[in-house]
Amino acid sequence: MSRPDLPEGLKVFIDTLDEQGRATYISGYFEFKKTGLKFDAIGMEGYGGPNISATLADDTLAAPGRMGLDHDAIDDLITALQRKIMEGQAHIDLRKDAAAEQPKSDPST
Repeated sequence: MSRPDLPEGLKVFIDTLDEQGRATYISGYFEFKKTGLKFDAIGMEGYGGPNISATLADDTLAAPGRMGLDHDAIDDLITALQRKIMEGQAHIDLRKDAAAEQPKSDPST
């Protein structure tokens, strides 16, 4: 059994990874047909290997519909997004916490 091809030009960018035990909370965006769409996902290590569950916010979910995608095509797009993350085909560019970057002041000065 072969896997369906991924949509051409689908690029995934991960902004945040928050590991909490066996689950990793992921957020970022993906580019599809020159449009950036935000997503959130949960990655879990389980029996049989890792699993990814991605979701789109309602306002983000409306964008593929405006591009002419029906419900099944949107589901296929989300599946492709999940595959890209699981197969390591996402660009990881973690945002740095501005508060964590600032040097701590020395209380003795």
